[in-house]
Amino acid sequence: MLSKKELEEIIAAWPDENGVSSNPQLIERWEAQQNQYFSDKVHYSLGGDRIAALSPRQIGFLNRALGRLKDRKSVFDITHEEILGQYELVTEHLSPFGFEAVVENYNRRQKMN
Repeated sequence: MLSKKELEEIIAAWPDENGVSSNPQLIERWEAQQNQYFSDKVHYSLGGDRIAALSPRQIGFLNRALGRLKDRKSVFDITHEEILGQYELVTEHLSPFGFEAVVENYNRRQKMN
């Protein structure tokens, strides 16, 4: 959690309507902290086994879905259930594991020819 002083510094350095910040390094550090917090939250919500089982295609879908979620809400307001919901949407509807296996087999056969 940010202290009052840290929050005031971030607000003072926040980019103006032209995208210019008085302290871009501070804003970059703050954004990196937010991204790391969200990444940790996703890893905690899904667990290493679920993440490791994803195909590159599913990872792309999940990253885009989570990015849209992060654009709509603060990383502190996103729940573990919402993260799991995005995972289920990707792995059960957009690109199920069975479909991924078919695509992988097809690609493997194409390389052999």
